[in-house]
Amino acid sequence: MIFISAVDGHFVSDTLNGLSEAEKELIREELKKTDEEINTLRQVLVARQKHAADLKRKLGISPLTELTADINQSLMHVKESQAYQKTSEVVAGTADTVKNKWNDMRNSSLFKSFESKLGTAYTSAKIAASTSIDQISGIAKSSSGTSSHNDPTSPFK
Repeated sequence: MIFISAVDGHFVSDTLNGLSEAEKELIREELKKTDEEINTLRQVLVARQKHAADLKRKLGISPLTELTADINQSLMHVKESQAYQKTSEVVAGTADTVKNKWNDMRNSSLFKSFESKLGTAYTSAKIAASTSIDQISGIAKSSSGTSSHNDPTSPFK
């Protein structure tokens, strides 16, 4: 049979394992001392952290400087890792393969034919657009001789 009771804010399981009240009291006292030591150590740690922060401030080491140093160190560890090295080699090899295939494709007769046709189409479109703009401009100039004098807001004067 298991009994659970609250002792000093802690729930204690009493399994009737044969501990005497004196032994239980000794364990409770040891637990209390351990908890006090933990609290003392926490206070000391906080004080030491404040002291370290003050020393860093005096040395001109800012949190940003620390963060940058930590990131650089982490990046260095990543770059030195075997996984990164292997991945880097694979990526470099893939980039070379793609570059070679691209050059082969650009040197192919099909690509050169396509490039030539595209250039011709672009030139034709450019000439057609230029001709159309010239025609519109000519029409606007010829009609501006009669209407622009009558309309003071007309941009064609």
